[in-house]
Amino acid sequence: MATLQLNHIARETADVRGLAAFYEEVLGFERVPAPAYSGFQVAWLRLPGTPDVALHIIERDPSVAVSSSPGSLGAPPNQLPRRHHLAFSVADYDRFLTVLKTRGTDVFEKMQPDGSTRQVFFFDPDGNGLEVTSSSPSDK
Repeated sequence: MATLQLNHIARETADVRGLAAFYEEVLGFERVPAPAYSGFQVAWLRLPGTPDVALHIIERDPSVAVSSSPGSLGAPPNQLPRRHHLAFSVADYDRFLTVLKTRGTDVFEKMQPDGSTRQVFFFDPDGNGLEVTSSSPSDK
């Protein structure tokens, strides 16, 4: 069997610039060159230190019905641990949490059952679920 590597994750949106700015400002993604497609906009982003995995923000096709995400339906972040979400880790969890709260982001915090990892769940502007965890047990 072939060995696979994660290449990219795609998020569709009606607001490519706004969603890309959120991932850049809140999660530290950097914009990288993207192809110029005819008829729709894209933004390609990467996290520093992960050159092989990208986040592709793609303009939603207005002619295709949109399925609702928990956040777009007004669900609170405490429903995210068992729903679809992207997860990241951060070295300075407390600093990251302060940034989210300063922005007025609705968050749900919890600890993994063994007490080794702190977690915060929240939504991006389009209602996509996100999780950020402490990167090590010493960060609790």
